[in-house]
Amino acid sequence: MGIYDREYYQRGDGGGPSWFGGVAPWCKTIILINAVVFLGERAFHINPDFLLEWFAASPEGIFEHGRVWQLLTATFMHAGIWHILGNMWFLWIVGREMESLYGSRDFLAFYLAAAVVSTFCWAVSQNFSPGAHYMVGASGAVMAVLTLYTLYYPRREIYLLFLPMPMWVVLVLYLVWPLMGDGGRTVAFESHLAGAAFAYAFKRFDLRWSRVAPGRMGRPRLKIVFPSVHDQPRTRAGGHGRTTGEAVGGKGPRVSVVAEDQFDARLDQILAKIAREGRGALTEEEQRVLQEASQRARERRSDRR
Repeated sequence: MGIYDREYYQRGDGGGPSWFGGVAPWCKTIILINAVVFLGERAFHINPDFLLEWFAASPEGIFEHGRVWQLLTATFMHAGIWHILGNMWFLWIVGREMESLYGSRDFLAFYLAAAVVSTFCWAVSQNFSPGAHYMVGASGAVMAVLTLYTLYYPRREIYLLFLPMPMWVVLVLYLVWPLMGDGGRTVAFESHLAGAAFAYAFKRFDLRWSRVAPGRMGRPRLKIVFPSVHDQPRTRAGGHGRTTGEAVGGKGPRVSVVAEDQFDARLDQILAKIAREGRGALTEEEQRVLQEASQRARERRSDRR
């Protein structure tokens, strides 16, 4: 059972499109958009040269003609059936869990940002090479999602070529495969590498959109609810009927376990640890952070009454 199925954790995020709800709505929507674009190109016999010039990524189009939308549109185009199947298969395997972990809005922001960054880095690297260059495919963004997943679950196994492989091995293979044989000339290795680097920075520096731009999100991403069975007994302060650390009425200032500006990020790390290892693996300090989160949630609910 994952952390998001547990009784004490509920998301207040609801960031995916309502018509495509359920598990990982934005992950499913991204896959659907890619499939529609791929089939639409072929069903309507759209001129391939027109698509390449205006929507595939190219250094000339982006830097000389100002077609900056190519940084994103190229991510939703694919060269062939195996190209799109491979990318969407990997995205579905790892993307749905990352969307559950981060929430729909943050996952969507992460995916789109990874697409733009990875395509931009590829375009910069190709800008100094002679000849025409075009790039299509979601590989850079998918590599970012795959890397992020691996940073959380490096030893989790998936089946690749009918063999169980830990995620860190899959990530290494995904990175080095373009350098083998003729792959280096046909695969945008720079985009893959940029996507992986972006994912590392995203996790290392906690670059969630809801944290770096909280005013635009409209409401908090997390809603923590602890049932009474998990509440710890509180010590009474001598004879006054108050719990330690509370003022009269229960609304006084408390000493936080961690710095206020780091509390949400620390709480997310603890929730992710519970998902990986279970509640029993938490340290005493991590248990105190959860208790404080529970107390804050109760106070917010009482304020709304």
